[in-house]
Amino acid sequence: MLKDFQEYIAKYNLVSDKGATLIGVSGGRDSVVLCDLYRRAGLPFALAHCNFNLRGQESDADEAFVIELARQFGVELYRKNCDTKAYAQSQGISIQMAARDIRFNWFKELVEKHEFPYYATAHHQDDVIETYFINQIRGTGIAGLHGILPKLNQLVHPLLFASREDIDAYIEKNQIKYREDSTNSSIKYLRNKLRHQLIPLLEDINPDIKKILLNNMKRIYSAEQILQLKVEECRKEFCHWVDDHLFIHIASITTHEFAPTLLYELIKEFGFNYSQAEQALHINEETISGAKFYSDRSILLRDREHLIIKKADGKPTKRLDITRDTQSISHPLQIEFSQSTDFKIIRHNQTAQFDMEKLHFPLSLRKWHTGDYFYPLGMKGKKKLLSDFFIDQKLSIFEKEAVWLLCSHDQIVWVIGHRMDDRFKISSDTKLIYQAAIK
Repeated sequence: MLKDFQEYIAKYNLVSDKGATLIGVSGGRDSVVLCDLYRRAGLPFALAHCNFNLRGQESDADEAFVIELARQFGVELYRKNCDTKAYAQSQGISIQMAARDIRFNWFKELVEKHEFPYYATAHHQDDVIETYFINQIRGTGIAGLHGILPKLNQLVHPLLFASREDIDAYIEKNQIKYREDSTNSSIKYLRNKLRHQLIPLLEDINPDIKKILLNNMKRIYSAEQILQLKVEECRKEFCHWVDDHLFIHIASITTHEFAPTLLYELIKEFGFNYSQAEQALHINEETISGAKFYSDRSILLRDREHLIIKKADGKPTKRLDITRDTQSISHPLQIEFSQSTDFKIIRHNQTAQFDMEKLHFPLSLRKWHTGDYFYPLGMKGKKKLLSDFFIDQKLSIFEKEAVWLLCSHDQIVWVIGHRMDDRFKISSDTKLIYQAAIK
């Protein structure tokens, strides 16, 4: 294990002679093993631990364990105590996303303040595979299929050479103590559901599935690099900047057979999705000039000859996650959520009822974007752009701007206050009803 570790960090240049590596340590098996490998390899390192205060005494015991670990290793320890739930609520994001934001933002602050050349997390091969499936399930471009990279700027992943089995064997052989997170066994979270249910099923079909997936991801990464070379050629040929506005020549893009994919690759860094790229190229000729598309941080304007991108003014629209256990929210809308086996159909636009088994949690609450579409209830199998739906409903500009969407894996479940999506309606086969009601 130590030999493989040393070869891996040398191959990808994951250490620096300019200073110690800052290692994010939870106290769990993976991060403790990573620290032990740095120690055995004689590499300088420091520890950083976040107490997210999500598991009561368990969280405090994790922190105490890491304090002792730093003492045994004789290394510097940085600690952060945070109110993760309050942060999640203030930002309108899930607890998991809040913890990740807090952790990595703090890591970056430490790196800058104390001039660490790198900071490391203990992701390993099984994490790569789980992330691959998470991206597949939620929808992704080619970049989401190559897995976690060994190095991304100052963030390094020195354990990617090892599997979970390798880590467990190392722990047993060296009698390494660590803390077990009680939530790791819960299938309430998507990652755990993949780890404990999907991947074992795939291994039953093909015992070599992990090896096959990792090899596939390497090939996908190589293909992505080739794609990016072509994209960069097109960027230089079709795009130019004027002050802080990016101009993309429309006619040059549309001559390509795979024009939407090419445009998406050019605009994704500004927060736009593939559907918006499609719509930006296929607007009715009579309404070309002035059509706008919005991402969380940018605005894309279709002019007569160019697509023009500029930074959005004001605060970006936030996305709010709705977990399976969320009972109500008070902002930006007042909505109550409940589950029931009582098949009492409610027929008005302020309440929506869904088949629980058709939903994927966490759901998300967000503003609508140009290019969004859904399948209106009662129009089975017929896809409709939201912009066309709003025209049919005779909504004013202000009414359209006030519309929020409830989504499952970015598929629209409910145009809130207006119409459900037909794909998620209850039927005679429904076992459990999930209800959302505006108050």
